[in-house]
This record gives sequence, C-alpha cells and structure tokens, in this order.
Amino acid sequence: MIALSFLLALTGLAAMGLSQPRHHDRAFRRPMPTRLTVPLRLGGLAVVALSLLPAMRGWGSAFGAVGWFGVLSLAAFLLLLARTYLFARARR
Repeated sequence: MIALSFLLALTGLAAMGLSQPRHHDRAFRRPMPTRLTVPLRLGGLAVVALSLLPAMRGWGSAFGAVGWFGVLSLAAFLLLLARTYLFARARR
C-alpha cells in the first residue's frame, strides 16, 4: 500500500510539473500545447489526492496523513533530482 501511495504521488507530481510550459519544453524538447495545461494540472492534483488513500490504508488514519506528507516529500525530492541531473545530462 505504501509503494502504491508513493507511485501515485510521484505520478501526480510529475503531471503537475509537466503542466508548466518550461518543464514540458525541457522534458520533451518541443512547445507544450496550451490545451494540455489544465488537464495535466487537475489530473496531477487528483492523483496526488488519491495517493492519500493507500497511505491511510497502510498506516491507519492516525499516521496515514503524516506518512503521506513524507511520501510526498520523497517523491518531490526525487523529481527534483531527476529534473536537475537527467535533463542536464540529456542537454549535453
């Protein structure tokens, strides 16, 4: 359950990051269609919110929310590292 929560958080945060034109351009090397901005942002937000359910199921309702913030932090940190180092390496 915790792994599912982490994967959902990672996917949702990645979608929200790709909803920004600057990050999308850097990841795909082409301009982002403007019609994708809102669906990516809302879909990412929905998936991040959905990742709370497996965390609460795995850790219980008392520790689930606290653990979920930890999962979100870890997912955001890994996405930050990926964006910084993988995209910089691909540019070379």
